Amino acid sequence: MDPAGLQKEFHKNADSRRFWNRLRNPFLRPKESRLADRIAKALPAGGCRVLEVGCGEGGVVAYLRERRPDATCFGLDFSQEKVAFLSRHCPQTLPVCGDALSLPFETGTFDAVVYRDVLHHVNWAREQVLSEGLRVVRHGGVVIVLESNGRTLLNRLFQVLYPAERGLRDSTWAGLMGMGTRMGRATVEYVEASFLVRAIGFVIGWPEGWAAWLVRPLYMCARLWEALVERLAPRSSWTYMMMCLRRS
Repeated sequence: MDPAGLQKEFHKNADSRRFWNRLRNPFLRPKESRLADRIAKALPAGGCRVLEVGCGEGGVVAYLRERRPDATCFGLDFSQEKVAFLSRHCPQTLPVCGDALSLPFETGTFDAVVYRDVLHHVNWAREQVLSEGLRVVRHGGVVIVLESNGRTLLNRLFQVLYPAERGLRDSTWAGLMGMGTRMGRATVEYVEASFLVRAIGFVIGWPEGWAAWLVRPLYMCARLWEALVERLAPRSSWTYMMMCLRRS
């Protein structure tokens, strides 16, 4: 199967378990909240218009709406099933079914465009996808990219286990920074030290009822490990990166 076909097959269905895990998991929610705070801080002031490209089920915009109720949020995904899920569960977000390679919006429509964990899924067309984001953002606006560091141990493991994640091999700080500076004014920073809690959440989620008490010790150990990594490891070995790209 060609790379584009592989990605469409892997991501075509809505994953309600993933959505609710992000919103309800008490160990994952603080991590999501910190990321949402960073995104919200990077947005222009006032009642801005924000587009998330590759929004999936809507976890990012759900958190963002909590922090910026003044913002008008749009969520775009190629999957009709995911867009329908977004419409049901994030009714304050305007859902759009479309292609990241050819966004169905006029030039300069938005104040900010957000991509979270998208670029490594379009590894053959990263710059084309970002160029579309820059096209639809106004002058003075910002394109925000959250992308994993593909060189960390957990991300290398995910590349082996999940073929759809193999584009992570090209996700590095230097790669993001180089691409960003070719396209505009870019800054790249590390924003999260470890993915261990996220990895556990990806595999087992957050069960309901008494089963939650069985997995709680595992999550607590993972959170302790992440705190140690954040305190002791150099930032160059951290696992999550955020780029802010402004039009030249």
